[in-house]
Amino acid sequence: MSKAPFLAGAILSLLGAGVIAEAMRLPTIPGQTYGPGFFPVLIGAGLLVFGAIYALSVRRPMQAVILLEGEGTAPDEAEETVPERPFYGALAWLVTGLVATIFLWETAGFVLLMSVVLTVFMILLGVRFWHAGLVSIASTIIVYALFIKILMVPLPAGLLAPLGL
Repeated sequence: MSKAPFLAGAILSLLGAGVIAEAMRLPTIPGQTYGPGFFPVLIGAGLLVFGAIYALSVRRPMQAVILLEGEGTAPDEAEETVPERPFYGALAWLVTGLVATIFLWETAGFVLLMSVVLTVFMILLGVRFWHAGLVSIASTIIVYALFIKILMVPLPAGLLAPLGL
């Protein structure tokens, strides 16, 4: 195992622990269930857990081996290739989607906008259409429900308002 992933994971875990410690020091607001430290604690916990997972994971260098047809070339003699895939289209779509969200937020609504933006973004990153669609729609509806029901933060329903969202 390389030392770099271990150190990176350990640093992320320490950073997460520090975020949690500082967030716990924030004062609570009378009459509110969730204080200003709620989201920082969630982010800190994510950094701590995933940093530890990354630090403790066994990593092997990825090798792509091309065997010549009919020759049964040994892996030591084969060429190693690292495919390059620029994601400029996905980046352009992300920026375009965020700008569109700014202008269409109230009329289209959160669920519809984010489902479309996330689906197209994931497809441009190479995710299969059905997986991208299902994941983006499900995660958008879950986030919408969390904000509306638990955090009591109103998000616009937009075109889906007649459905009771």
